[in-house]
Amino acid sequence: METVFISAALMLVSLFLVSNYMVQGIGGMASSLRQVGLFLLNKAPIGLIDLFNDKPGSGSKTWLRFGMAWFFMACLGMFLGIWHRYDPTALNSLSSIGWSYDDGSLLTDFTAIFFSTALNYLLVGAALVAISRASKGRLASEASASMIAVLLTVSTLVVLLLPAVFSFIDVADGASLLETLQNISMLVVGSMLHIALLINVFITIGDREHNDISPTTWFLVLALVSKIMAMLLIFFGGLLDSTQTVWMAERVLTGWVPLALIFAVAYHIIPFTAGKPVWSESMQKVSMLFLFITIPPFFVSSADAGDLLQNIGAILLTLGLLPLLAGSFNMVATAASNPEKIVKSPGAFAATLAMLLLPIYAVGGFFTGMDTFVGMDKLGSMAHTVDTGFISTVGSLMMLAAIFTSYPLIAGKKLAKANNAQLAVWLTLVGGVVSTIAALMGDFTAYAVSNSGVEEAVASTEGFFLVSAATFYMVTLASIMAALCMIHTGRPNNASHSDMSAQTDIDSYTLVEGSTSIRTLLARGVGVDTTLHIGEIQEDEGGSSIVQVSAQLHNDEITEFPVPEELVMLAKYLKKSKQSIFEFFNAIDLDGSGDINGFEFHQALVKANIANLPPWEMGRLVSAVDLDGDGVLNLPELDIMLAKIRTDMLESEEE
Repeated sequence: METVFISAALMLVSLFLVSNYMVQGIGGMASSLRQVGLFLLNKAPIGLIDLFNDKPGSGSKTWLRFGMAWFFMACLGMFLGIWHRYDPTALNSLSSIGWSYDDGSLLTDFTAIFFSTALNYLLVGAALVAISRASKGRLASEASASMIAVLLTVSTLVVLLLPAVFSFIDVADGASLLETLQNISMLVVGSMLHIALLINVFITIGDREHNDISPTTWFLVLALVSKIMAMLLIFFGGLLDSTQTVWMAERVLTGWVPLALIFAVAYHIIPFTAGKPVWSESMQKVSMLFLFITIPPFFVSSADAGDLLQNIGAILLTLGLLPLLAGSFNMVATAASNPEKIVKSPGAFAATLAMLLLPIYAVGGFFTGMDTFVGMDKLGSMAHTVDTGFISTVGSLMMLAAIFTSYPLIAGKKLAKANNAQLAVWLTLVGGVVSTIAALMGDFTAYAVSNSGVEEAVASTEGFFLVSAATFYMVTLASIMAALCMIHTGRPNNASHSDMSAQTDIDSYTLVEGSTSIRTLLARGVGVDTTLHIGEIQEDEGGSSIVQVSAQLHNDEITEFPVPEELVMLAKYLKKSKQSIFEFFNAIDLDGSGDINGFEFHQALVKANIANLPPWEMGRLVSAVDLDGDGVLNLPELDIMLAKIRTDMLESEEE
């Protein structure tokens, strides 16, 4: 049997077992394993873990901050790499300080590591924000998450600095030893650290307030499992000289993992900002299922295999377009349900643009990747250009989405310098796309000239690469602007973020003659707070609507402003559980701010088995209690409302 089949089977079995555990659990062992996991996270390694803060949100913020630093280095390295294609002598002056620069391969390798590291940090951090917000407002161990982020950076720096260290010492068989140390640092240590992070995620989602598992949770967990298995397969495949195993694992690391993380963040930021559910659960399942059983069209290398394996690989590569198209269309349709809020939010806008561009890069990657996969190489270096264009444009937009949306959420702050953030998104969009197009034109020109068969044929490609480098500098500027936004957002004097519940985009709706259904109205954007106009509508001088309603629609037994049923149920719950308002309020005030937002109130209602309301329903509930109209609830407001309900309940009992 071909080794690639064995490796693929191990990967798929691992994903299946983890998926089954997430759905079914592991029975009576769950409590014991949870205690063991918490002990390992909070106590190991002894002494080192105590150096890190365990406050809610600190772990996710550490991941996002480290990711921001790697993001800037990645953009700067990419700019220098493209500029070097235009002018190969651009960095020769650095030879005076010991820099040996020849064909640009070293900088290309470094930039690839920078981008993969930045993508891992920022998107994992953003996904941790989503998971923690649904699970008591924190990770199982914030200190462990922060420690893992630091150790991963140390491990990556070791890989980058080892070649420089070995260049100053004379070691027998130094190349082999260097490769071994790099593999141990990146693959073995990296996989162990990601296992610790996975345990943290498992315990966190085990503490969630509801039974549903969000798409973000699914994509993050499957991405982490895939990454751990792929790193181990590359390490052991290299030891056993199994090129097929290494090839398959590399496709997982460069394809499954980044795409899964991109979808994990998109499935949180876009629906959260739009205040709408995911447009299609069927497309969500298709994108998640097919992503992990196909070959993504990015970073494909030549497969040294027989005809059977090449045919199977070509089919899987073709099917690899399906999850990308389904996922991106699903997210764009979700964003289209409330475009006003999406456009106003720099993070959600960046994520939506990334979803719009993903199919375009995927189709380009399919044709160039297929050419590379079958070994034809008729498109020259265009495959590399499309791959780097994907990671530097779509990847950068998703990283900006994490910085502009997830970081303010976990920091409890409003996004500072929102105008600069919006400008950074536009710079990344224009710079990334134009840079990719210009580089592709240069690649195509160089390839056409080299294959023209005319010895004297000359065509300059320098202009294309100059344009590519100049426009990509816009992405580098965007990374600097994003860093400044993150710094100013986290400052103590920045305004606190109020997690306002989403409201419907339609303030009023006129019912025309005929029949309809509630489902149809909801699909058109009508919410519980939408004013329904029935019959003739007249406009007064102030512009307000005067609605004439048939007397048959009136019911004298219904009050004009009825108390929401959920609040009545909450009052009964407190009476039954013998809790005071003060005790209940402190239990749900997750951040200790003295106010509770819509999310915290929602989690409290779910925990008490009262209701699991969508965001637009929570807006109605918060408005019923929010006396001062500031969008959040404080203890006096909640006490007044529940006291009124208790009084009404006593009066009804006496009658």
